[in-house]
Amino acid sequence: MKNDYTRFVLGTMCIVLVSALFACKNEANAPDNAQAATSENAQGQTIDSTFQNLFEEVNVVKMHLFGTSEAEPKQEDYPYSGKMIDEGFMKYLGDGIQPNEIGSVYACYHTEVSNFYILRVPGKYASSDLVLAKWDAASSKLVKVLDLANLQCDEGLCHQQDAWLTDLDDDRTLELVTRSFTNDNGKISNETFAVLSQQSPGNFTKAPEALASLAPPTSYVMHQKM
Repeated sequence: MKNDYTRFVLGTMCIVLVSALFACKNEANAPDNAQAATSENAQGQTIDSTFQNLFEEVNVVKMHLFGTSEAEPKQEDYPYSGKMIDEGFMKYLGDGIQPNEIGSVYACYHTEVSNFYILRVPGKYASSDLVLAKWDAASSKLVKVLDLANLQCDEGLCHQQDAWLTDLDDDRTLELVTRSFTNDNGKISNETFAVLSQQSPGNFTKAPEALASLAPPTSYVMHQKM
């Protein structure tokens, strides 16, 4: 009996010892796991998730961007009406994408490819213009990359610029096509057409000829003004 009791006590002590060693091992690993999670988060954007969720995620194939003459366009009529960015999120907006006496700023889309943000901002008479922006981690702000689309009309004289985000060569990097003209009561003048590519993320310059040839002007038709 005594030997049986001794064996039982020793067996119990072994189980307790093994459990304690296992628990200590887990505790030793805990800081490493927490550090890995922090490191993993640090690799992504530090943008406020509530703010980012104002922008609809979109996978761009060929996205036609155009301005509006409406001060308050409806979503069913205009795909870039967006969601108004309220005062609580103004700290995330850099120069060139701030509200003013003309109108507010609206969050439209976030592109899956190239990680861009599209916003509707005040133009000459209303929040009619579209701009391209990217997130700058250093300043924790969206910074303007360039103007995309706008529409300005005065007594039958209109200036219009449209833009297209597209991946011309299927390399998972977006190119930009812009087209503009002046329309004086039906008479077109000052027409421009340009194809831009990214030399580095968010840095658009004139595309090489071989790449530009993949965007024939006949495939990029200006939107009829609203």
